[in-house]
Amino acid sequence: MKSNSSEDIANKTNKTGQLFFNLGIFFLATALPISGLFLIVSIVISFFETKFYLLKDRWNLSIIFIGGLFIISSIKFSLVKLDYQLLSFSKTSSSLDLFNWLPLFVLFISSQYYLRNQSQRELFSKYLISGTVPVLISCILQDKFNIYGPFKTLFGLIVFFNKIQTEGSSLGVSGLFSNPNYTGIWLTLSLPILFLIISKIKSFNFKKLTTIVILTFLIYLIFLTLSRNAIAGLISTVLIVFGIKNLLFLFAFLTIIYFSFELVGSFIPIKIFNLADEFQIGAFLNKVDITNISNIIEFTRIKIWINTLNLIMQKPFFGFGASTFPIIYNYHIYTPILDLQQIQHAHNMPLQLAFEYGLFVSIVLTAFITILFYKSWITIFEIKNQTYSYLHNKCFLAACLVAILNHANDVTYYDGKISILIWILFAGLKCIFDETTKFKNKKDLRISAYLN
Repeated sequence: MKSNSSEDIANKTNKTGQLFFNLGIFFLATALPISGLFLIVSIVISFFETKFYLLKDRWNLSIIFIGGLFIISSIKFSLVKLDYQLLSFSKTSSSLDLFNWLPLFVLFISSQYYLRNQSQRELFSKYLISGTVPVLISCILQDKFNIYGPFKTLFGLIVFFNKIQTEGSSLGVSGLFSNPNYTGIWLTLSLPILFLIISKIKSFNFKKLTTIVILTFLIYLIFLTLSRNAIAGLISTVLIVFGIKNLLFLFAFLTIIYFSFELVGSFIPIKIFNLADEFQIGAFLNKVDITNISNIIEFTRIKIWINTLNLIMQKPFFGFGASTFPIIYNYHIYTPILDLQQIQHAHNMPLQLAFEYGLFVSIVLTAFITILFYKSWITIFEIKNQTYSYLHNKCFLAACLVAILNHANDVTYYDGKISILIWILFAGLKCIFDETTKFKNKKDLRISAYLN
């Protein structure tokens, strides 16, 4: 009786942890403080349930080691005398930056308990997309109905920005996020997960129709963010999940949808049918103009990277300190881009890390992500087959590629919602890598036994 009672308690705790984890995912896009509370409880339960067994995994030990490097670099900065450019800078701000990393390393480890098999990852996918629907609604309200915020609740802890779109500000749709680039990466991180859900529904019914409608709006809004990184994420997702033939089919499908909206709009004079008005198309084309590709060295982002590299060489070992980039960069580098706009980050995460924490921290963390992604890619495609599991695995792989590509050209990480989602997706990819590796090893053993 006592044993059965212990098992019942363990099962209830396990279900509670899974529920809290999934609720944390559901509220992540719209209510970060509420999401954080659910995720913290799920973290505690995961370590209680596994008796810290997760910490014995070599990947998890590696991320703990990297966390130690962050702490060492932060302590070093807190002990040194500040440069004259930073005399008014508070070292506390630099120390607080550790919260962008250390808790998320812990989340990466604990999330593996809730993503360790395919059914758990499918459940995660449903909660993520359900929580993304309000993002889509906020974008539509902003762009089509001119409903603007900010809307605040919970003493200002929860904010739906819904900024006014004017010619003097960013013209892309941002919805409840503060910036179109943040909206763009959230939507493109969610896109492959939505593909996963649609592929799971075999028969055409109301549920599948609903998910297809959500997919249509999600792709539509990706374009309306006017984010080049979002478009790159869309293309890379389709390439990985479906291949180049389906990428061409998608372009054909979008072309048909566009002209269908235009045709309907010619009979019904309601702007909601207009996919992207002439001003939006012009704005996007201006952002992707490649006519001056021969002068690539003059591109603003390339200049930022070169200037950041030069600054990194001044303090290569421990960096300038977290949160100091805008001060140091804009002091040393004259940037006549906009009189009122300063460069806030390096537009490249490895460079950002090298600048703030030193080259060693940047190289080790970048290597960790790169190796995990590369090995997952190899094992997923090595056991390639046409089962649902194969497509399932590719969807997580595509989502992680979106995160990698985005942070090679931008830094959206410091929005807490995005960084949490990224680390959870990589936790899912790590679980897939473990699964596919075990499958491959068993297959190799069976072949070896047969040959012998």
